[in-house]
Amino acid sequence: MLTGERHLWHSILSPYINSGLLDPLDLCRRAEAEYRAGRAPLNAVEGYIRQIIGWREYMRGIYWREGPDYVERNFLDHHRELPGWYWTGETDMHCLREAIGQTLETAHAHHIQRLMVTGNFALLIGADPAKVHLWYLEVYVDAYEWVELPNTLGMSQFGDGGLLGSKPYISSGAYIDRMSDYCGTCRYNVKQRIGPDACPFNALYWDFLARHEDKLGRNNRLAMPYRNWAKQSEADREATRAQAAGFLASPRRERPGWLLTDRAQGAAYGRVGKHRMAGERTGRERSADRRRDLCRGPRCGSGV
Repeated sequence: MLTGERHLWHSILSPYINSGLLDPLDLCRRAEAEYRAGRAPLNAVEGYIRQIIGWREYMRGIYWREGPDYVERNFLDHHRELPGWYWTGETDMHCLREAIGQTLETAHAHHIQRLMVTGNFALLIGADPAKVHLWYLEVYVDAYEWVELPNTLGMSQFGDGGLLGSKPYISSGAYIDRMSDYCGTCRYNVKQRIGPDACPFNALYWDFLARHEDKLGRNNRLAMPYRNWAKQSEADREATRAQAAGFLASPRRERPGWLLTDRAQGAAYGRVGKHRMAGERTGRERSADRRRDLCRGPRCGSGV
């Protein structure tokens, strides 16, 4: 992830594949042909094909197998609202400002930004996974529910408790620092966990682990961070959790406020050409409607 570099080496074909304008199998065969002709390296072609006919089809299978109530799953019992600046990009956290800003301007962000920046933060603060799902569904041009819902609720927010993935995808600021240049120009210090200049991801990461130790403490893939948490002094653990609590409890800590009203949220969508607002119907009803829409016409069940 690089500041100002929105696409890097991503093909930006997902809107055309997910809407049915491009045939995923044809693209995979073309990529294979480029490898066999010596014009593309094996690692690039293998990863490209695996994402399309591997992960993408896995998402489609999960969506249809689990049924309409999948959207209501909330394994970690998260109910917090998303911050209001998810609809404006106006935050002092540079990584989130970059990822959300380009999302609102282009309706696209690549998978690391979605998983480890916007999704990671939403999971760490305890945002309601159904509302996170609706945000992703609204803002991304390639977000068709059959592929977006499992990726968001299952992989990103761990709402299904590990059905789709084996661990929550969470990190402190250190991971974002390793994977990007965002932290170098951020108002927060990625090396600090405590204090007014500390990167919020740091305390939120450890607080998340502490809050959910009863459900996640026996997860083998989280054994090392839980051991590291246990090695910290009681005073350090208390200070970390107090830092996280202070951040979450301060509505003015991140401008322009923690929440947006429905009217303000609608205005934010209007500025970027997004006008769909979630209705009062349940997630199960909305999901069932979208499934019926998908099953109209010759492409029913095709996933493209």
